[in-house]
Amino acid sequence: MKKVLFGLFLLTLGYTAKAQQDYQFTHYMYDKLSFNPGYAGLNKSICGTIIFREQWSGFDGNPTTALINVHSPVKMLRGGLGFTYVSDKLGFESNNLARLSYSYHMGLGVGDLGIGISAGILQKSIQANWITPDGTPAIDDASIAVSGANGLVPDINFGVFYLQNQLYMGISATHLYAPDLTDLNISNAKHFWITAGYEYGLGPDLKLRPSILAKSDAASTQLDVNINVLYKDMIWGGVSYRVSDAIAPMLGYQNNDVGGGTLRIGYAYDVTTSQIKGYSNGSHDIMVNYCFNLDKPKPLQKSKNPRFL
Repeated sequence: MKKVLFGLFLLTLGYTAKAQQDYQFTHYMYDKLSFNPGYAGLNKSICGTIIFREQWSGFDGNPTTALINVHSPVKMLRGGLGFTYVSDKLGFESNNLARLSYSYHMGLGVGDLGIGISAGILQKSIQANWITPDGTPAIDDASIAVSGANGLVPDINFGVFYLQNQLYMGISATHLYAPDLTDLNISNAKHFWITAGYEYGLGPDLKLRPSILAKSDAASTQLDVNINVLYKDMIWGGVSYRVSDAIAPMLGYQNNDVGGGTLRIGYAYDVTTSQIKGYSNGSHDIMVNYCFNLDKPKPLQKSKNPRFL
């Protein structure tokens, strides 16, 4: 398994980041569901995740993104179900994405494989006051969307995800059915995602957790590499590197006894390394995650040996 993860890491190192396509989060390791439906319910717990990101703080109209994920195993379906909602705003453009996911689970080696599909809707709108240099009304230019224009299209996605105690890896494709938003003169693009991560014990109190995420629309590719250390299953710290874009230190806290489940809270600050660094104050990424298991632990079986009565 270590060799497979290392191979994926080397593969993604060959990618070059050129532009942002879909939404992005520095806490991608806590958002596996939105881009890979195969993950739904695969961790055997009911989980909810909220992530908020303000990108390139200091810019007017800078990107802001909010995500909500909920997923759970469903035994009668031999898999899991999930729901994702994403609100993504950039300047005068707004995007809303809602997806329902189903994952079929099967054992594979010492872990579990999830084969998933999700379906939903993608809504995009533009609210702007267009100004042209020569005074020509923007409405006369067919390549420019009229202010107030909006579009709604279906969204289909597929993914395969493998999970065991220390290792995870997944590959997926989003926007498989990508009709054009003709009223906005916008063409949707398919996106392809690869992710992997591993947890390695450094001792009784420390766990090293490297991970990667690569996404591509076949025209440009973005790569995130993260490494963090968890101390006593309570506090973590680490850093992410987004190729040609940012370095992001992060801190987090988890409590394994909150209402019978585990609560995680994380914060990351992206230090911009691209040419935008002279104008941006960086990016803020905030994550809250809660997972619990409805299955009660099996009662401890006790017996007496007559030799010790």
